[in-house]
Amino acid sequence: MKSLQSRLHWGLAGSLMILMLFMGWLIHTGMAQVSREMMVSRLEHDAQALLASLQPPVQGQLILKDARLGSIYNQAFSGHYYMLVLDGEELRSRSLWDWTLEVPETGDADVVVTEVPGPDGQVLLQWTKRFERFGLPVTIVVAEDITSLQAALRRFNLYFALGVAAVLVVVLLIQTVIVRRSLASLRGIRREVQALADGEISMLSGQVPTEIVPLVEEVNHLLQLLAQRLQRSRNAVGNLAHGLKHPLGLLMQLLDNEVVKQHPQLVEEIDSNTRKILQIMERELKRARLSGGGVPGQRFIASAEVPGLVDVLQRVHHDRNLQISYEIPQDLEYPADRNDMLELLGNLLDNACKWSAGKVRVKMSLEDGLRIQVEDNGAGCDKEQMSRLLGRGVRVDENTSGSGLGLAIVKEIVELYQGEILFSRSPLGGLAVTVKLPWPEQGKPG
Repeated sequence: MKSLQSRLHWGLAGSLMILMLFMGWLIHTGMAQVSREMMVSRLEHDAQALLASLQPPVQGQLILKDARLGSIYNQAFSGHYYMLVLDGEELRSRSLWDWTLEVPETGDADVVVTEVPGPDGQVLLQWTKRFERFGLPVTIVVAEDITSLQAALRRFNLYFALGVAAVLVVVLLIQTVIVRRSLASLRGIRREVQALADGEISMLSGQVPTEIVPLVEEVNHLLQLLAQRLQRSRNAVGNLAHGLKHPLGLLMQLLDNEVVKQHPQLVEEIDSNTRKILQIMERELKRARLSGGGVPGQRFIASAEVPGLVDVLQRVHHDRNLQISYEIPQDLEYPADRNDMLELLGNLLDNACKWSAGKVRVKMSLEDGLRIQVEDNGAGCDKEQMSRLLGRGVRVDENTSGSGLGLAIVKEIVELYQGEILFSRSPLGGLAVTVKLPWPEQGKPG
């Protein structure tokens, strides 16, 4: 689809071209008509003078007396000609020399005006009318060369076309300046949309042209709805987990009932499934605590978020006396949703805390995007176990609590950002998980 500026340019150019062509045709037609009417009027005047000067024929010959037409009718091929026809006899102007004008058929009182070829390559405007003189019909033909008039009209058309082209270029240049100035206000909204995508702002400002205000208001409204729905969704998950935890606890207490204990197989089945549900509830509660607040589209500032996340994890695993260290550049920022990054980091760190022997380390850097590495000093995994780690619900050690969904969730987030996950042996002795997220196109630094 063409840009608005291109549409305005072509629309104005087409409109001006049509207007100029119409004006050119109108002016050309008007000038030609006026010139023709003036020449016809002059020819009619000369014909009347010829008729008044016509004398009775003597021995069949026509005689003109004092026609007062000027010497131009006596100069050969002067461009002004006449011819009188009476009872088969012709009287021609000397300017015709040996050229004969064609006499068209005319009725009584009819005037015939035509363009006919003339001597010396001329084009003649010929006026013809039939009169009655001395009781006899007489036909008078008067003609004038219009070659110079036609040449003048052609020159006018050329000059007019050149003038139209010049005016069109000037108008388009002026329009370009006007359109660019008018659209300059849209660059501000474009920068704001860029900033919104980069997470630098959460809403669009209303400093836009009146025509764009409804669009900005609708976008802001959608952003508010998205943030509210996301928050309600996260709150609902937390509320559901909290709401189910108490009934499940009561169900666990029933296992101590003497009547229920009489059915060991039932007790075992209820205990196993209830504990699985509790583990899932704990995981969802932990995700809700790790994700926190915020709105979609925020820019993830690692130095501001990671310390709080580490503090939450240390309180969650307070009985392990973990040492969680981090190496993060002070100015590290990545254009991604804050909650996505907190969930990704939270699951990686939570997984490392579960498997560590007391030490967890996280490193972050910007290398063609965001690079995150989380290590622990636990037992680690062999290559076969590493290949299974990203499976949903897979756990390589059943002795460690958890649902086994943490790394699968990490995988989903990484795929969302078109990144990759790598597993290796950590220098600390345990597992090292490396996540690489590329720069989004709109958030890539210049």
